Amino acid sequence: MAKPTGINPKLTVLAIICLMLVTSLTGCVPKAPHEQMIAAMKKVNDLEYQELAAKASIILQSDNPENQKLYELINELSYEIILKLDKKDHRYFFGFNLLYKGVNCGNLALYCDMEKITAQSVFLGQRTFYFEWRDLQRLAQDFFDLQFQINDYLPLLFETDEKTWEQVEMAVFEHYADYYQDKITAGDQRVKRSVMENNEEKSLTCKELILQMDQDDFSPEEINRFLQGLLGDTAIRNLIKDKVTQFITIAKNNGDLATWPIAEEELIAFRDNIDDQIDHFLSLITTAIVQGGAATAPTSVTEMNSKIYIDQKGFWRNMLTSQTMQYTDPNTGETVEFSMLIEQSLINPGQKPIFPDFSPQEGINVGQISGSEWEAIGEEIYANLFAQILINPLFQDIVQLFQI
Repeated sequence: MAKPTGINPKLTVLAIICLMLVTSLTGCVPKAPHEQMIAAMKKVNDLEYQELAAKASIILQSDNPENQKLYELINELSYEIILKLDKKDHRYFFGFNLLYKGVNCGNLALYCDMEKITAQSVFLGQRTFYFEWRDLQRLAQDFFDLQFQINDYLPLLFETDEKTWEQVEMAVFEHYADYYQDKITAGDQRVKRSVMENNEEKSLTCKELILQMDQDDFSPEEINRFLQGLLGDTAIRNLIKDKVTQFITIAKNNGDLATWPIAEEELIAFRDNIDDQIDHFLSLITTAIVQGGAATAPTSVTEMNSKIYIDQKGFWRNMLTSQTMQYTDPNTGETVEFSMLIEQSLINPGQKPIFPDFSPQEGINVGQISGSEWEAIGEEIYANLFAQILINPLFQDIVQLFQI
């Protein structure tokens, strides 16, 4: 009679062992929650194009009735921030809106590229102001009798040897992973979140991570431990030394250094002593924390809770954060409770952002205008601010509150 056929137990065990080995070697072992968050942050950070939006509001409560009147006004404020990054072409935009009772009562827009930086705000009037980097050379010559060709140094901010940068990134994310290790837990594995893509609201399935931090996590000692590890890292120190070396080389080759009141040998000595200087700085921080902790009693209680939502591609797409702090003024005894809500979103991951059009023809080149022109512009800005007091609801309520 033939033996019954079936699954060989030895082969089954061998297959399981091989599967576990392959899974481990290919990095498929499930990551801990804090590792998932760091991986999601790194994935977003690696994007050449980024667009992020944030909304925030603050609530203040006091047992002092007089101060509470001001706090009630502050409680009606909310804040909107938009950040756009084009790492490939080195273009950056920061937008800030101040809302009072839902009405936009103030803004600031900053645009920066390799040629200029541009600013626009309702408080500055209708026109934009821009400054071309090349004008910095003339200003340095006129006011300080120095040569400083800034365009030669801009690559220092954006260009780093790939191997060096990878080592720095790895070091930074490792320190963040260590810092958040005991602060993050897993939440729901399938959560529907609304995100913006191509100017349309879209629903995505995300997994949830929960970040919880308390008073001890915000203590000076804990922050000091993080800074000690970060600034003590060899890769980060080597990057600083490398940038200083490049700076010295550029300044020497383009002739700038010959016009500066500092010798090449002094800059080289500064670079060679960076380790000692960083160690001295860290020791000062430690001393200040120890002395501060011994001299003052704790007067505040802080708590923060966040929910981080990661999509199926591994990007963090949405973060909701609430932070509460209760503070007692040691001099007056007033107790103030501070609550802040923040929502952050990643928009159109990987897509090239659309930047506002700040046409130079409609702006004021602040690097080229004369003293008399500055005087006229100052008068325009002053008149505009006065007009804002008359029409801006936030300013109107501030005037009424203080009876100015």
